[in-house]
Amino acid sequence: MYNNIAFYARISRPDKRSQSVSNSINSQLGILRDAASALIPGIKDNMVQVFIDDGYSGRSSRRPAFRKMLAKAVLGRIGIIFVKDFSRFSREHILMSEFLEQVFPVYGIRFISVTDCYDSASNGLDIASSFKSLFNEYYCMDISHKVKSVLAAKNEAGSYCAANVPFGYIKVSGKDNAPVIINKEEAAIVYRIFTLASEGLNCREIADILNKGGYFAGRKCLEWDASYIWTIINNPFYTGRHVWHKYESGRRLPKECWKIGTGKHDAIISGGLYDSVNHKMPKSSRKGRRHIFHGITKCKTCHKALCAGRRQKDFLCCCHCRPGELKKIQTDTLFAICLEKINNEFLKQSCPAKGQDAIINPLLYSSSCNPSYKELLLHNFIKKIEIGSSSIDIYWNFHCL
Repeated sequence: MYNNIAFYARISRPDKRSQSVSNSINSQLGILRDAASALIPGIKDNMVQVFIDDGYSGRSSRRPAFRKMLAKAVLGRIGIIFVKDFSRFSREHILMSEFLEQVFPVYGIRFISVTDCYDSASNGLDIASSFKSLFNEYYCMDISHKVKSVLAAKNEAGSYCAANVPFGYIKVSGKDNAPVIINKEEAAIVYRIFTLASEGLNCREIADILNKGGYFAGRKCLEWDASYIWTIINNPFYTGRHVWHKYESGRRLPKECWKIGTGKHDAIISGGLYDSVNHKMPKSSRKGRRHIFHGITKCKTCHKALCAGRRQKDFLCCCHCRPGELKKIQTDTLFAICLEKINNEFLKQSCPAKGQDAIINPLLYSSSCNPSYKELLLHNFIKKIEIGSSSIDIYWNFHCL
């Protein structure tokens, strides 16, 4: 157990004065080393795995080192986790409680918060610890509320506060209050997109026309796709209107919840053309939770992303090779294959003494395992999976270990 020790350190904003990691990170690691030395006499560096998120908010769980640490913990390769305090691990009260009360006890992981004087091996989650977790979340909510109030006032005045401007526009300078002007070359492409949409073409057909014509797809995209076209067609910004409050708590809101006002930028298309195009376009509707392989499974024939079947959600299907859905593989079957591959490719390399007995935590094979933990494991170890009619190619994230 003492050979599987993890130190986790995090800070929201990196120290610009430091060339490597922030001074706060070094301070946290020093506290963790002292605490571990007092608890485990004779501890050595090769017994400790260090995970650092320098410049990541505690409100987000999408932190690379955090996800990597949890993936190894779920695999059974971490027995003790040391953090300076609860807020370094997470500032979300519900997430913190879920890990302390459910996840860590199930997987047999000992969690130690040094400055909070908390050790899951000797004491449970008491009222004081719960209040600390609540205060950590309230602290972020208070700051978030103040920032949102300032941004809302600027948006009400018509100022564009976002860092990036939509395709077709540019900022005069890098300042937040810089005016937004039209990029004539990109604006011509935007106008053509709306014109084609008004003629009855769908997003995929428009994307194919633009790609065949060699049209510039923007500074961050190599080619046009249907989702990119859909984003442009559904953006009222091109009519001269200023739109904000599209997202809340990381989730995109429906159009009815958007706030729209008169912007300080020029319009590329008329309001009548925008309304007619959006009236013709079918409304998208996402139903259910996305599958655990979302973003990493591709069809080996057409190289397009696989999706969950409409009638059988437990199958991955390709909707591009032929009309309708082409079933590729069942998600449970593919997950079992991935677990065996991870066991063979990674655990045997890191645990050569175990040989054939090196196994992944058996809880992952259970059908009752939380899909979020399965997705966390897959996205940390696997970069891409290409599925053909008779073969499966797995491309690894070798930097994960």
